[in-house]
Amino acid sequence: QFLLDSGVRHLVSLTERGPPHSDSCPDLTLHRFRIPDFCPPAPDQIDRFVKIVDEANGRGEAVAVHCALGFGRTGTMLACYLVKERGLAAGDAIAEVRRLRPGSIETYEQEKAVFQFYQRTK
Repeated sequence: QFLLDSGVRHLVSLTERGPPHSDSCPDLTLHRFRIPDFCPPAPDQIDRFVKIVDEANGRGEAVAVHCALGFGRTGTMLACYLVKERGLAAGDAIAEVRRLRPGSIETYEQEKAVFQFYQRTK
């Protein structure tokens, strides 16, 4: 209910298990991406995430994204979105996410996923 009250209409869950009580708010659309902890999202998952955010933004709907602590998987997805939306280079997108949330994008593989996404979108 807090998310809905804050204007969020979409919740992107990056955990293997779904968020608790996710069925208690039918007006909140849940998008599930089952990504193991400390792993990067697959290219098709990144593409799907970017599409969800773009479509929601086009309708004026806010999107929230989460994983266990909001660092690795979440940071990786958000950096990819910055690459697409702001046209940032991969390293700059990673640096911006880390500036806003120190400790984000925890593994080499997660960093690599951002660089690979950048290469695919050039």
